[in-house]
Amino acid sequence: MLSLSLGMLAAGVGLFVAAGLARSATEERKGGTLRLSAPADVDSVDPAVGYFPRSWMLSYATCAKLFNYPDAQGAAGTRLVPEVVERYTISRDQRTYTFELRQTFRFHTGAPVTAHSFVAAINRVAQPKLESPATAYMREIDGVAAVSDGKAQTISGVRALGRYRLQIRLTRPVGDLTARLTMPFFCPILPGTPIAEIDTPAGSGPYYVAERIVNQRIVLKRNRYYRGNRPANVDEVVVTIDELKDCLLAIEQVTIDYCYLGGGLPAGALFRELEERHGINRPGGRFFVSPSLTTSFVAFNHDRPAFAGPGQIPLKQAINHAIDRPELTRQLGYLSANRADQMLPRGLARPTSIYPLRGSDYATARRMLARARNQPKRLVLYANSFSVTVAQAEILAFNLKQIGIDLQVKYFDIGALPGKLATRGEPYDLALAGWFADYADPAAFFVPILNRGSGQGVNLDDPRIDARIEAANRLTGEARRRAAWADLDVDLMRDNPPWAPYVHTQTRTLVSKGVGCVVVHPLYGFDIAAVCKKR
Repeated sequence: MLSLSLGMLAAGVGLFVAAGLARSATEERKGGTLRLSAPADVDSVDPAVGYFPRSWMLSYATCAKLFNYPDAQGAAGTRLVPEVVERYTISRDQRTYTFELRQTFRFHTGAPVTAHSFVAAINRVAQPKLESPATAYMREIDGVAAVSDGKAQTISGVRALGRYRLQIRLTRPVGDLTARLTMPFFCPILPGTPIAEIDTPAGSGPYYVAERIVNQRIVLKRNRYYRGNRPANVDEVVVTIDELKDCLLAIEQVTIDYCYLGGGLPAGALFRELEERHGINRPGGRFFVSPSLTTSFVAFNHDRPAFAGPGQIPLKQAINHAIDRPELTRQLGYLSANRADQMLPRGLARPTSIYPLRGSDYATARRMLARARNQPKRLVLYANSFSVTVAQAEILAFNLKQIGIDLQVKYFDIGALPGKLATRGEPYDLALAGWFADYADPAAFFVPILNRGSGQGVNLDDPRIDARIEAANRLTGEARRRAAWADLDVDLMRDNPPWAPYVHTQTRTLVSKGVGCVVVHPLYGFDIAAVCKKR
């Protein structure tokens, strides 16, 4: 019963963030107020600064971007499409992009969205004073380094060639530039926007932020000047900060339409009950489950002797055969994840199986380990102290014990672990890590995770792999890129795995009976622009 589930929540058992899709033409209508709830405030409503899932959920509704992803779940929601861009060209050396912009986009003030709006936005996020996470994705833009170092005020490689003509010049080819531009960081801004975090940014998408009272309330209102082709069904969106148990009760009373339930321990009994009561992904339904672009994996620290050099490839293969993926997945909770043996999630990966997905294969793992030049009897695992991760670490310790390896586990606060993993010389061999892609391109997994400063603990320096990554990331065209990256993923996992992926997570959500047209996006979560109030 729901009361049992609420009791579990009151005892400290939280829920994992959720997702899904349902549409019914008979229940669509325009207008009304959509009421959302979250257990804590967003990190920021300023698209240049906000980086957490809840803030991106809002930015997806308030920002018109050069390129975007459709209002759809699953693979359909990962297809890159131009939004403000009408057409564009790429120079022969693949270093200069010239964009012709649509002239129909307006801010909620009525001011036009122009090339200058994007030039100002890109220059703003490059300013060191703002400390925007966007800078990690701008390094290849000519002139960004000078601004970041305080040697220039504007980026030489970003120019408005006319009111609706934008040019971006790169220092080297990166085929995922257009996908990077889907991130909310590059949302256009009005002239005079300060180089400081703001609480009421100008809206260029279907909605805009009308009010924010920190730790209390955020109000979005429909942008009456919006002329794009994205939906905008409700008139107003009100986001409040509430306890999880209060939100679940309010959903049943239809005083709240959606609870953002991320960050807690999964409550398996609750989700089983919701499945039994409402089914899953039913048209016009209330409970939805959908894949997200997230991968959890065991990272191999290639700075350590256990994983350094080609002679240690068999050890990495052995661990991939030894880990119990079903049991690791069960720790995340009911309907929370799908077992995985590749880095790329479904929709981006090539459908094939390389390592056992139904349980450990100790016999093969021992044969692989016997081929390793160095056969360690002890390895050190770094993990965060979250209860789910502790349970997974215990499973890994049991798995490796079966092939003759003792695992010593060291736990750290969840906020401290990335710094440990990013520290050169830190004495760990393995790390429990995870990655949520910032945009729906395979490069958004491989490039940042293999970056030594990412805090993912892989530390791989292999010229052959670097060359494959460079070649894949030079390609343009979504189909060509996805095929090349999917081949790379399979080849790496088969021949020289830098990690041992074990799950691709799913997101789960419950909505009130008062809403329909539910779309939960693989990147942005609950789609505020798409949802409608029922008749």
